Amino acid sequence: MKLASLKQGRDGRLIVVSRDLKSAVEVPHIAGTMQDALDRWAEVEPELQSVYQKLNQQSSGLAGVFEFRPQDCASPLPRAYQWADGSAYVNHVELVRKARNSEMPASFWTDPLMYQGGSDSFIGPCDDIPLGSEEWGIDFEAEIAV
Repeated sequence: MKLASLKQGRDGRLIVVSRDLKSAVEVPHIAGTMQDALDRWAEVEPELQSVYQKLNQQSSGLAGVFEFRPQDCASPLPRAYQWADGSAYVNHVELVRKARNSEMPASFWTDPLMYQGGSDSFIGPCDDIPLGSEEWGIDFEAEIAV
């Protein structure tokens, strides 16, 4: 099953997306947002799965189907209660420190590095990264949510 959040308000609007990523449908009668769906997953998953199956049938007759456009999507969870990041790639940390002309503490090779990140505003998958100037030395890394 494929779910996404359309850009609307602070928390987006939940949609079910077809297997081929060509069409989608809103499901406010099931769950208004991705967070709402997650909070009530045991209750709403069968209904969402049913919509997904119908959406993937050529002659489903499902009302409200529209063309799916990734650029219309927000982050799946535009804001979250919190998130923690664990640095599993110490060599990456070392390279970033070197680029900033600072040394990495030796303990980073043996002690796990964890921190809580800001979770009140995630950008969408096709959104520009807002920066004041490219002269700042743009650098970014991907974060993967499971």
